[in-house]
Amino acid sequence: MHDIDISQVNGRILRIFLAVYDQRSVSKAAHLLEINQSTVSHSIEKLRGILGDGLFVQAGRGIIPSAHAELMAPKVRRLLADMAALVDLGEYEPHEDPEPFSIASNGSTLACGVSRIRDAIWKHVPDKTVTFRELGTSSNAEVLLDSGRANIAITVRPSKYPQALKHQPLSSDQMVVFYDPSAIEPVRTITDFCNARHATLDFGGSAKSELEKTLEKQGLTRKVACMAPNAWLLAEMIRGTNMIATLPSQVAQSAFSGLRHCPLPVTQSKLNFDLVWHRRYDNSARLKWLRDIVQVAMTPKNQTSTGPK
Repeated sequence: MHDIDISQVNGRILRIFLAVYDQRSVSKAAHLLEINQSTVSHSIEKLRGILGDGLFVQAGRGIIPSAHAELMAPKVRRLLADMAALVDLGEYEPHEDPEPFSIASNGSTLACGVSRIRDAIWKHVPDKTVTFRELGTSSNAEVLLDSGRANIAITVRPSKYPQALKHQPLSSDQMVVFYDPSAIEPVRTITDFCNARHATLDFGGSAKSELEKTLEKQGLTRKVACMAPNAWLLAEMIRGTNMIATLPSQVAQSAFSGLRHCPLPVTQSKLNFDLVWHRRYDNSARLKWLRDIVQVAMTPKNQTSTGPK
């Protein structure tokens, strides 16, 4: 077994390792951390010597992590997050914080929302790097927040949250039916809705949507003709076709701009979005500041109408 002198490993060298891991590039990592490439290369070489592993190997014009680095990355991410939490107890000064903010959400369905969040952060800290990560299903939130890949998440409210997560209401929206008026008429009855060809979002999860549960309770089903991983691709799939898509009305301002929408011909409760964070950062001054910024940015008075129907 390789003896490791843990005293030689510090937060700086681990942060450099993680930047190279995420960027798959020494030069991109250096740019992200605003240090020179030689510093990054020296730090990686030092860590290689300490751990007795190459960590990264050449692959074409880039690099890929070794099996050991793949195992290390989530542990290092969690460790750095825990280290930050140790000192994140007093007043937070955003202008003195060099670290980027990372927010997980389904950007394609919250495109207008994330734009407001970005602008609200930049209003206070113009040079702050803001990273939006694709969330997928709400069940992915715990992994992203626990690993430190995201500081906070914005997700559709599930039936139950894991104990490790805390949340607060953020916004709500109504589900509507989108269609291309050049190809079909608006859906007016539940029979028309069920007989129509549907295009749906597919984030890779196995849980049924609230709409599917509602239809099943009434002994109804719908015909799913195609699925896509985000709203932008879904919108392109239904343009010029007789397919319909049931989504939050706010996507009319982004991905579904130019398409029409009509009311959903089935009683469906509003779609609630929550702001979610890991319980270990509940008292973090940094994340309290970020949560307050997001909460204000997403209040109804800062939201615009959904555009033409």
